[in-house]
Amino acid sequence: MDVFISWSGTRSGAAAEALRTWLPKIINAVKPWLSSADIDKGARWSTDIAVRLESSKAGIICLTPSNLQSEWILFEAGALSKTIANTFVCPFLIGLEPTQVKGPLAQFQATKAVREDVLRLLKTLNSGLDETALTEAHIEEAFEVWWPKLDSQLKTLPQDGGSTPSHRTDRDVLEEILSFVRNQNRASIPVLSEDDRKQVFAARALKAIRALHGVVGISYSGPVLKGSDLEITVTPNKVGERLGKYRIVVPAIASPDDMEVLALTQIKEIDQSNMPTQPESSTKEIVS
Repeated sequence: MDVFISWSGTRSGAAAEALRTWLPKIINAVKPWLSSADIDKGARWSTDIAVRLESSKAGIICLTPSNLQSEWILFEAGALSKTIANTFVCPFLIGLEPTQVKGPLAQFQATKAVREDVLRLLKTLNSGLDETALTEAHIEEAFEVWWPKLDSQLKTLPQDGGSTPSHRTDRDVLEEILSFVRNQNRASIPVLSEDDRKQVFAARALKAIRALHGVVGISYSGPVLKGSDLEITVTPNKVGERLGKYRIVVPAIASPDDMEVLALTQIKEIDQSNMPTQPESSTKEIVS
């Protein structure tokens, strides 16, 4: 059974690496997939991720206090939940309580990085194997042997913000998400007319702006189809003050939820670029 492991940030990435190595020791049939380790050099990474999202039967999302709002985490969680039939998507909480998880991630049953919860996670994964599932006694016995190793790794995870991660800008992340959506399997995208897709895009773009800036008066031009992309220019007003214009572009094949995630990402990026220059120490956290 393929298990897609999603991560963002140094601490989350280290936890993902530990789970990737550890899970098959308990359940041999589990085949974890982690982008940082399993994409071949020279491969088109966005296509590879799309294929893995399509084939995985379960997803584990490694969450830390610093990546709860990571656009990439939210995007992969959304892709997992709507791509996989009978999906099992599990936020794996590192230094977090379930009550701290908000928004779309809160809909999934979370696993804390503690003994009892991790054992329950293993039993759930095992149940997804159907007729090839191991006995509960076998799971518990193997868990007793291997849990101390994972527990030790989880207790010594590096902290976020160190010098080791590769720094990526918000623009890098946005381009990756756009590339990912363009490479998704078109067969999984609902068929809508061009006019209907434009209306959906306009509604999701306006919803994204309202989510970030409150209820405001909004005027817009578009959406228009430019090649394989949809484009809209939105000009919001807030308490009589006219905000800057937002030019938002999404792939025409994107699902409504993906349109909203992409719109949010671009709005945040435009807001950030319009802010006064800040010292380097205040730069947004980098996501992976």
